[in-house]
Amino acid sequence: MSEKELFQNFPIFSDIPQEHASEIARHGEIMEFESNDTVFHDGENACELYGLLDGEIELSFLVKEKLLKTNIQFEEYIQTHIETIEKQIVVDSIEPGEIFGWSSLVKPNRFSATAKCSKPARIFSLPADKLKLYFEQNPQIGFVFMEHLTEVISHRLKNRTNKLIEAWSEAFDVNRI
Repeated sequence: MSEKELFQNFPIFSDIPQEHASEIARHGEIMEFESNDTVFHDGENACELYGLLDGEIELSFLVKEKLLKTNIQFEEYIQTHIETIEKQIVVDSIEPGEIFGWSSLVKPNRFSATAKCSKPARIFSLPADKLKLYFEQNPQIGFVFMEHLTEVISHRLKNRTNKLIEAWSEAFDVNRI
Protein backbone atom coordinates (compact mmCIF):
# COMPACT_ATOMS: atom_id res chain seq x y z
CA MET A 1 0.00 0.00 0.00
CA SER A 2 1.48 3.34 -0.99
CA GLU A 3 1.77 6.29 1.38
CA LYS A 4 -0.79 8.06 -0.80
CA GLU A 5 -3.37 5.30 -0.30
CA LEU A 6 -2.68 4.64 3.39
CA PHE A 7 -4.87 7.39 4.85
CA GLN A 8 -7.50 7.79 2.15
CA ASN A 9 -10.13 5.80 4.13
CA PHE A 10 -9.48 7.65 7.41
CA PRO A 11 -11.76 10.64 8.04
CA ILE A 12 -9.26 12.06 10.56
CA PHE A 13 -6.85 12.70 7.66
CA SER A 14 -9.52 13.91 5.19
CA ASP A 15 -8.71 17.62 5.49
CA ILE A 16 -4.93 17.19 5.44
CA PRO A 17 -3.35 17.94 2.06
CA GLN A 18 -1.97 14.87 0.30
CA GLU A 19 1.68 15.97 0.47
CA HIS A 20 1.45 16.31 4.26
CA ALA A 21 -0.43 13.01 4.65
CA SER A 22 2.24 11.26 2.58
CA GLU A 23 5.00 12.75 4.74
CA ILE A 24 3.24 11.61 7.92
CA ALA A 25 2.65 8.14 6.46
CA ARG A 26 6.39 7.69 5.83
CA HIS A 27 6.90 7.44 9.58
CA GLY A 28 4.32 4.69 9.92
CA GLU A 29 4.57 0.95 10.01
CA ILE A 30 1.97 -1.63 9.00
CA MET A 31 1.47 -4.41 11.55
CA GLU A 32 -0.54 -7.62 11.38
CA PHE A 33 -2.33 -9.25 14.31
CA GLU A 34 -4.27 -12.47 14.78
CA SER A 35 -7.67 -12.74 16.42
CA ASN A 36 -7.36 -12.38 20.24
CA ASP A 37 -3.96 -10.62 20.00
CA THR A 38 -3.62 -7.60 22.27
CA VAL A 39 -2.32 -4.39 20.71
CA PHE A 40 -1.91 -2.59 24.07
CA HIS A 41 -3.12 -2.74 27.67
CA ASP A 42 -4.93 -0.17 29.78
CA GLY A 43 -2.39 1.89 31.76
CA GLU A 44 0.62 1.15 29.55
CA ASN A 45 2.84 3.97 28.31
CA ALA A 46 1.30 5.27 25.06
CA CYS A 47 3.88 5.98 22.34
CA GLU A 48 2.00 5.07 19.15
CA LEU A 49 -1.15 6.19 17.40
CA TYR A 50 -2.92 3.37 15.55
CA GLY A 51 -5.30 3.20 12.61
CA LEU A 52 -7.25 0.10 11.66
CA LEU A 53 -6.86 -0.90 8.00
CA ASP A 54 -8.66 -4.28 8.16
CA GLY A 55 -10.34 -6.32 10.92
CA GLU A 56 -11.89 -5.22 14.18
CA ILE A 57 -10.51 -4.04 17.52
CA GLU A 58 -12.37 -4.09 20.81
CA LEU A 59 -11.56 -1.52 23.47
CA SER A 60 -12.17 -2.77 26.99
CA PHE A 61 -11.57 -2.09 30.69
CA LEU A 62 -10.66 -4.52 33.43
CA VAL A 63 -13.28 -4.24 36.15
CA LYS A 64 -12.59 -5.60 39.62
CA GLU A 65 -15.65 -6.49 41.64
CA LYS A 66 -15.39 -7.33 45.33
CA LEU A 67 -17.88 -9.82 46.71
CA LEU A 68 -18.44 -10.80 50.31
CA LYS A 69 -18.56 -14.60 50.46
CA THR A 70 -19.79 -16.58 53.45
CA ASN A 71 -19.22 -20.16 54.41
CA ILE A 72 -21.69 -21.52 56.95
CA GLN A 73 -20.48 -24.82 58.40
CA PHE A 74 -22.47 -24.93 61.62
CA GLU A 75 -25.18 -22.72 63.01
CA GLU A 76 -22.68 -21.04 65.33
CA TYR A 77 -19.78 -20.91 62.87
CA ILE A 78 -19.84 -18.49 59.92
CA GLN A 79 -16.69 -17.75 57.99
CA THR A 80 -16.55 -14.76 55.63
CA HIS A 81 -14.02 -13.49 53.16
CA ILE A 82 -13.87 -10.97 50.35
CA GLU A 83 -13.35 -12.36 46.87
CA THR A 84 -12.23 -10.20 43.96
CA ILE A 85 -13.59 -11.09 40.54
CA GLU A 86 -11.97 -9.54 37.46
CA LYS A 87 -13.67 -9.23 34.09
CA GLN A 88 -13.03 -7.36 30.86
CA ILE A 89 -15.89 -5.16 29.72
CA VAL A 90 -15.91 -4.11 26.06
CA VAL A 91 -16.81 -0.43 25.77
CA ASP A 92 -16.21 0.22 22.07
CA SER A 93 -15.37 -1.47 18.76
CA ILE A 94 -13.00 0.03 16.24
CA GLU A 95 -13.81 -0.51 12.57
CA PRO A 96 -11.56 -0.03 9.51
CA GLY A 97 -10.91 3.67 8.89
CA GLU A 98 -10.89 4.55 12.59
CA ILE A 99 -7.96 5.46 14.80
CA PHE A 100 -7.25 4.34 18.35
CA GLY A 101 -4.49 4.87 20.85
CA TRP A 102 -5.09 8.63 20.84
CA SER A 103 -3.73 8.72 24.41
CA SER A 104 -0.28 8.78 22.82
CA LEU A 105 -0.93 12.39 21.75
CA VAL A 106 -2.29 13.76 25.04
CA LYS A 107 -0.91 13.79 28.56
CA PRO A 108 -0.42 11.71 30.64
CA ASN A 109 0.36 9.51 27.60
CA ARG A 110 -1.09 6.32 29.10
CA PHE A 111 -3.58 4.11 27.30
CA SER A 112 -7.06 4.46 28.76
CA ALA A 113 -8.31 1.05 27.59
CA THR A 114 -7.06 -2.33 26.39
CA ALA A 115 -7.14 -2.86 22.61
CA LYS A 116 -7.66 -6.47 21.55
CA CYS A 117 -8.26 -7.90 18.08
CA SER A 118 -11.68 -9.55 17.78
CA LYS A 119 -10.74 -10.54 14.19
CA PRO A 120 -7.40 -10.76 12.39
CA ALA A 121 -6.28 -7.16 11.85
CA ARG A 122 -3.95 -4.99 9.80
CA ILE A 123 -3.02 -1.82 11.62
CA PHE A 124 -0.80 1.13 10.83
CA SER A 125 1.24 2.50 13.68
CA LEU A 126 2.56 6.07 13.87
CA PRO A 127 5.16 7.07 16.48
CA ALA A 128 3.56 9.85 18.54
CA ASP A 129 6.84 11.70 19.02
CA LYS A 130 7.37 11.97 15.25
CA LEU A 131 3.75 13.01 14.73
CA LYS A 132 4.00 15.71 17.43
CA LEU A 133 7.26 17.00 15.92
CA TYR A 134 5.65 17.18 12.48
CA PHE A 135 2.74 19.13 13.95
CA GLU A 136 5.14 21.53 15.70
CA GLN A 137 6.86 22.16 12.37
CA ASN A 138 3.52 22.41 10.54
CA PRO A 139 1.10 23.93 13.07
CA GLN A 140 -1.71 24.46 10.55
CA ILE A 141 -1.71 20.69 9.83
CA GLY A 142 -1.47 19.90 13.55
CA PHE A 143 -4.45 22.14 14.24
CA VAL A 144 -6.61 20.42 11.62
CA PHE A 145 -5.59 16.97 12.86
CA MET A 146 -6.16 17.80 16.55
CA GLU A 147 -9.54 19.31 15.71
CA HIS A 148 -10.56 15.97 14.17
CA LEU A 149 -9.00 14.11 17.10
CA THR A 150 -11.18 16.01 19.58
CA GLU A 151 -14.22 14.86 17.60
CA VAL A 152 -13.06 11.23 17.93
CA ILE A 153 -12.46 11.62 21.68
CA SER A 154 -15.78 13.40 22.17
CA HIS A 155 -17.66 10.68 20.27
CA ARG A 156 -16.03 7.89 22.29
CA LEU A 157 -16.64 9.68 25.59
CA LYS A 158 -20.30 10.24 24.71
CA ASN A 159 -20.67 6.59 23.66
CA ARG A 160 -19.15 5.34 26.95
CA THR A 161 -21.22 7.76 29.02
CA ASN A 162 -24.43 6.61 27.31
CA LYS A 163 -23.55 2.96 27.93
CA LEU A 164 -22.74 3.69 31.59
CA ILE A 165 -26.00 5.55 32.14
CA GLU A 166 -27.95 2.77 30.43
CA ALA A 167 -26.30 0.12 32.62
CA TRP A 168 -26.84 2.10 35.82
CA SER A 169 -30.46 2.77 34.93
CA GLU A 170 -31.11 -0.92 34.36
CA ALA A 171 -29.20 -2.12 37.41
CA PHE A 172 -30.31 0.44 39.97
CA ASP A 173 -33.49 1.97 38.55
CA VAL A 174 -32.06 5.45 39.10
CA ASN A 175 -33.17 8.76 37.71
CA ARG A 176 -30.24 10.76 39.07
CA ILE A 177 -26.50 10.09 39.08
